[in-house]
Amino acid sequence: MNQVPNPHLEAAKSKTDQVQRDLEVASAELGLTHGALERNVPPEHRNDDVAWAIRQNAELERKVQQAAEELEEVTELLEQAQARG
Repeated sequence: MNQVPNPHLEAAKSKTDQVQRDLEVASAELGLTHGALERNVPPEHRNDDVAWAIRQNAELERKVQQAAEELEEVTELLEQAQARG
């Protein structure tokens, strides 16, 4: 039995795929930024604001990666819904 494609599901899956790729790129860029800060800012120059920025960068990297993983789950659910028609 042929299933009729659902254009709304296809559009949602396409959008989630794109957003997931964007989040993965953002996470990688945050990781590079965090590594550069850790390597190039000596501990004695990490005053309150700089130390906070380094910690915040690491936390943002973690949150973006988590969002990408959750979006991957949404994409899988959309694929399942699309397969059921």
